[in-house]
Amino acid sequence: MRVKFKDKIRASKIRTPRILPRRPEIIIGIPSYNEADNIGALVKTIDQGLQKYFPDKKTLIVNVDSGSIDHTRKAFLSAKTKSPKCHIQGALGKGANLKKLYEFFLDTDSAEVLMTVDGDVTSLTPRWTRNLITPILKGFDHIFPIYNRDEYDGSITDHFAYPIVRGILGIDIRQPLAGEVGLSRKAVDRAYNRDWPLCAEKFGIDAFVTMSSIFGELKIAETYLGIKEHKRNEKKLGGMFDEIATAVFSALDTHRSFWDNALRMRKPAIFFRDSRTTSFPRVSLDYKSLNRSAVGEFSKDKAGIKKVLGKELFNSLIKSFRENSILYIKPDMWVEILYSFVGKSDISPAKRARYIRSLYLGRFLTFYEDFLKRDNKEEEKRIIGQAELVYKNRKRLISKRIQFS
Repeated sequence: MRVKFKDKIRASKIRTPRILPRRPEIIIGIPSYNEADNIGALVKTIDQGLQKYFPDKKTLIVNVDSGSIDHTRKAFLSAKTKSPKCHIQGALGKGANLKKLYEFFLDTDSAEVLMTVDGDVTSLTPRWTRNLITPILKGFDHIFPIYNRDEYDGSITDHFAYPIVRGILGIDIRQPLAGEVGLSRKAVDRAYNRDWPLCAEKFGIDAFVTMSSIFGELKIAETYLGIKEHKRNEKKLGGMFDEIATAVFSALDTHRSFWDNALRMRKPAIFFRDSRTTSFPRVSLDYKSLNRSAVGEFSKDKAGIKKVLGKELFNSLIKSFRENSILYIKPDMWVEILYSFVGKSDISPAKRARYIRSLYLGRFLTFYEDFLKRDNKEEEKRIIGQAELVYKNRKRLISKRIQFS
């Protein structure tokens, strides 16, 4: 699928080609921080996939590390593989690591495909390499995964990024924040040679690269991977959300002229449907702790939230965010909130990201309560319906130009 958006980016840098022993055509990159207990198995599985599905291609597995203190480097290099390996000492932050990886990839003149896998993934299979790399070799630029994952694990995607990408930009990418992607040289070059906001140096990187491809007329596709499981850390949820939301708001502000009009829904091509599984992982959730956080953050940021939402919409939320209240944000209200925050471009992306965080938590916890006893298929249906509701209302809400600066 070709997305008909254009924007200006910096010209590509002139680089001196890096000559590696085998002149790799396919590079697999693994950003990591303290993954000594997982990275060895991850590398071996990647290597199995490369040997099975791309035996005629020259390959290289690269670990870009954020200064781990648990011997991640040793575990990576000591893993027995047929594919050669390379360790790069990166900088602190996932995005900063990937920036190093992109530079390495572009400096390798023989490289055609870059696949990335987060270092904390525990469900990777050899097929992931086939499913993410093959579409790039067929001429696509950015391959997104379709996972079977617990809805409570991907809450930022389900209730923030996915509704915006599908509903406002009109592109049905189910996992727009994925760390497991396939990228063409064109996609890597485009992302690398843009101005990187601070949020992109951290957890905002996946949103940053996604928006780069969407607004760059690149050929986008999806591929089934099956179950996605990884090591979770709820303590990072707030910071992750802020960085992701900042990246999304920043990109939308920059490219407002491209989405502030009528758009038809576009569905990317899909590869390897046979890889989908019917089972789903389950994760636990500390509801009370997240509820307290949402109420406390709303109280702290209510002046800024009111400025974005306006008096009427803000007042309709107050009761839900009182101490000891049950948070409840209905889908139609969440749609109004999203458009209000997307449109309020006179407030910085970072501030809007902070202000909407408590509301995102409120919507997520509402969904959790409503579907606690439902199965994953029903939950997935409702998540898709929420994104469709955003798209259904885009003409009305954009025509109102809700608080646009």
